[in-house]
Amino acid sequence: MRLAARISLFALAAAAGCGGSSTAPSSSGSTVQQQPQGGGNTGGSTSSSITVSNNFFDPASTTVTAGTEVTWTWNACTGDGYGGQTCASHGVTFDDGSSSATQSAGTWTRRFTTPGTFTYHCPVHGSAMSGTIVVK
Repeated sequence: MRLAARISLFALAAAAGCGGSSTAPSSSGSTVQQQPQGGGNTGGSTSSSITVSNNFFDPASTTVTAGTEVTWTWNACTGDGYGGQTCASHGVTFDDGSSSATQSAGTWTRRFTTPGTFTYHCPVHGSAMSGTIVVK
């Protein structure tokens, strides 16, 4: 297959993987806090953790109480078979517009202050890489 045709097929596949949508409550009632590497619990509130890996969030669905901080920690590097690592960039983008940076390492924290269901996805992979925070 010619190189130009391969590139076109790859671009088409990548665009298809980034589609999808879902609904979530408005951003009122929650705050977003960017945390440096190792960020986490502040102010005595409860916390929960989610791992950002290659092509999935673990866990994909998390239930927390209002006031909880959820921290996403990137673990998106894999061995390349030659003693090195390949790191893929991912992000956390909520339907209400709040989002992390697209990155391959580090953490990002968001505090959820009101009940509701908050759906998010990776801006690189779309609905194929998504998750949900249920706040009670």
